[in-house]
Amino acid sequence: MIQRDKIALILAGGRIINKTGPDLLETTGLAEEELLAYFQDKIREKFYIVSWSYQPVTHYTLRMCGDLIRLAAAQVEAGASGVVITCGAQAMAEAAYFADLIWTYPQPLVITSSIYHADTPGSETALHISQSVRAAESQACWGQGALVCVQDQIYAASEICQLSSYGRFGYSSFSNGPVAAFTGYNDEIICFRQVRRGKIMDIDTVPARNVEILDVALGSGDVLLNALLDGRVSELDGLIISGFGDGDVPPLWGPLLRKILRAETPVVLASRCPVGCVRSGVDFEGSAKRLLDMGLISAGTLTPLQARIRLAVGLGASLKDQELRAYMLDKLCR
Repeated sequence: MIQRDKIALILAGGRIINKTGPDLLETTGLAEEELLAYFQDKIREKFYIVSWSYQPVTHYTLRMCGDLIRLAAAQVEAGASGVVITCGAQAMAEAAYFADLIWTYPQPLVITSSIYHADTPGSETALHISQSVRAAESQACWGQGALVCVQDQIYAASEICQLSSYGRFGYSSFSNGPVAAFTGYNDEIICFRQVRRGKIMDIDTVPARNVEILDVALGSGDVLLNALLDGRVSELDGLIISGFGDGDVPPLWGPLLRKILRAETPVVLASRCPVGCVRSGVDFEGSAKRLLDMGLISAGTLTPLQARIRLAVGLGASLKDQELRAYMLDKLCR
């Protein structure tokens, strides 16, 4: 039953809502009563719980994420004033970025997680969910798209990245820092800036299923590209090339990527740097300039992980040719 003007707390997995078993190798989800026991009455009365999944985030697909975001939208349409989603920490940044591309509502959509299980001494379950609920009910967060609330701070989903798989310092934003932060006094939120969002797709967009990433490394050979061309390239909806800093690749890759383009598979070129940009200055075999002249699509400042999600959404929205190129560069052009 929908409770109007409250925050919907959607349980979509993550250690934040799971506890460990006796051998510490198995986990089970907290029962609703167990989870509610973590919060003071003044927080409990602000939200209601919607159970969705307790499975690891590694089991998610982008299409499952689409179902999750549509569930969040259904809560808003039924009267919720905002939505909080729990998520596994390992891919939270990707799930949040996907959500931001299709979240069309002004009501806040806040995603949170924890490095630690709920029953770990000093876990962040109560803190992160409580602060996320406060963020979701704050007018300062309206119209900001999908947000991530961790570590006493609120980040734009389009900017956050995971720095570490352990400890409480796991997330940051290299480009602009957090959007807002909690002061520690009466849960007050200090808002630093408004998020500048690019093109937002329809929430019913079904992302392309088979978009993959191929990473470059010093001395990379052509075995994987040849294997792809020999048997599976027709199954690809799109391919992301995670190139060197400027987007350059080994010289052997150029002719093989041209063959993939001839199969009418969109190929996007990204920089493998956490804060990178595809730059087409110097001209040599395998350079970003030659790849872009060949027909690869520039990811601009998007990371390879972001480029993959954005390409899947763009293809799901039936974008082609110049429309697709413009969409992939949308963040760069803000």
